Amino acid sequence: MKHLVRLTVFGLLSLPLLVQAQGMKPGLWEMTQKPQLDPAQQAKMEQAQKQMAAMPAEQRKMMEQMMSQRGMSMSAMAGGVISIKTCISKEQAERHEMPVSENGRCKHDVQRSGKTVKTHFVCTDPATEGDGEFTFDSPEHYTNKLSIKRGDKLMTITGEARWLGGDCGDIKPHGAHKH
Repeated sequence: MKHLVRLTVFGLLSLPLLVQAQGMKPGLWEMTQKPQLDPAQQAKMEQAQKQMAAMPAEQRKMMEQMMSQRGMSMSAMAGGVISIKTCISKEQAERHEMPVSENGRCKHDVQRSGKTVKTHFVCTDPATEGDGEFTFDSPEHYTNKLSIKRGDKLMTITGEARWLGGDCGDIKPHGAHKH
């Protein structure tokens, strides 16, 4: 199940999907994502959530600090929904860049039409391929749909992101995709 959560997070953060996002505000953003899971995967996700909840406070704090250093915080919510908070720096917003993972060795094909950004990506570490579509409603909100394939596993993720404010608190800006 850890692999499912990692794949979800990897899929969301390894994409330069929003590189051309016009008018994205700098500051703290929250991405709320819902992987579409089969019943066995859903049961594993629920088990992983229970294990996270039962984790000793010190271990959970270490995990939160590690994620914060990578520019995000994450929590699992009811129904398999995953919430990820990430920080967009003023410079990233000015360059219309979204924070993405430096890992994955990915190649991207990004196309933008109006308020919609479509992407196809292929990564080698881990071997992952997928497509994404992001629709911007405003500089403070977008919706998305991702299809991610890793090995023989295919996952669809739907969600949205919203701007929470200009102060990122303890979450430091994540590396940005260089185009």
